[in-house]
Amino acid sequence: MKTDINSYQRLTSQITIRRFIPSKLAFAVLLILVSTFIFLSSGFAESKKNADNNNVLRYTLKNGLRVIIVKNDLAPVVTTEINYLVGSNEAPKGFPGTAHALEHMMFRGSKGLSANQLADITAAMGGDFNADTRQTITQFFFTVPSEDLDIALHIEAIRMKGILSTDSLWSKERGAIEQEVAQDLSNPQYIFYTRLLKAMFKGTPYEHDALGTRPSFNKTTGKMLRKFHNTWYGPNNAILVIVGNINPSKALNKVKKLFGDIASKKLPVKPSINLKPVKPDTLNLHTDLPYGLAIISFRMPGTGSPDYAPAKILSDVLSSQRANLYGLVPQGKALYAGFQLSGLPQSGLGFALAVFPKGANAKKLANEVQTVISKYLKNGLPADLVEAAKRHEIANAEFQKNSISGLANVWS
Repeated sequence: MKTDINSYQRLTSQITIRRFIPSKLAFAVLLILVSTFIFLSSGFAESKKNADNNNVLRYTLKNGLRVIIVKNDLAPVVTTEINYLVGSNEAPKGFPGTAHALEHMMFRGSKGLSANQLADITAAMGGDFNADTRQTITQFFFTVPSEDLDIALHIEAIRMKGILSTDSLWSKERGAIEQEVAQDLSNPQYIFYTRLLKAMFKGTPYEHDALGTRPSFNKTTGKMLRKFHNTWYGPNNAILVIVGNINPSKALNKVKKLFGDIASKKLPVKPSINLKPVKPDTLNLHTDLPYGLAIISFRMPGTGSPDYAPAKILSDVLSSQRANLYGLVPQGKALYAGFQLSGLPQSGLGFALAVFPKGANAKKLANEVQTVISKYLKNGLPADLVEAAKRHEIANAEFQKNSISGLANVWS
């Protein structure tokens, strides 16, 4: 499971939760023009569409599978990234890690493709594969030589049609996934993050992440995982992204041939996200590390909001070493200070944080952080830092194009 919160930003000995005030902080202060491209939520035609760039092709199969194909000659490889629009949000009650477990079982074999065959074929191609589960999406990645695109697509088509997921196979895989659980539960950084999710998103599917729990995995069966696959893993609930040194039209023909006969599914209604007002609260957590953090957390706009781009710029400004938050460090008040934004589709989390040595006064440092934020609320942000943050984000977007797999991730 991916996160973008580093060790400082996910570990705390004191966490103060505040309500984010968008009208004052992110949007009145940051009057910026940011252009974004949203592909996963946009409509697709029933026939081929050329984007402004002739190297990009978008198409929707009759069964609902949405396809994005991007030609890029950077290297003689191709990356396929299939995005199933299901994650831990859709997990059955009491089984928060079902989507994560299914991600693992997708590598344990399907009819006509065993786990050993999958590993051997990938190794023979010199390819690389991986997967990722989050609250709202499960992704499977393949990077292979361009001439082996049809093999990667064939594998994904087989896995979309079904998985074996016998109790015997699940028993073997359960040991591996429970090791992940044990590893994360021994990490105070992870404990902080789970506590914060519960505090910020209580009563919604966002209140837990995709990892899962050992007790729920012990009660999970192979049949349950097959049912979850049969319910959600349909072409009309997936987006296939193909990026690399390929001919888009020929690649599309391969997709039609391999995926076109897979029947669409009658998808259940997805759980709604009804966010309640955040109640200011203080959480105290103890760690065995030689330092702690004072963190003030805010609910922020989600990645699906038009306000996410300004929030991202806001985060960059507050985390700048030229900003007043980091200024606590040269003043001798903190070992480190910064800001981080973590996004979900309908909401996000912002973290203003400061690191202190063991034995220091966490409450006093938290007040210092709050003072910095309050002054920015009152006086606004420096225009030069806003412009620098915008340039930084634009550069990051360009840098993602420096690899085939990175570009595939951008389009996903």
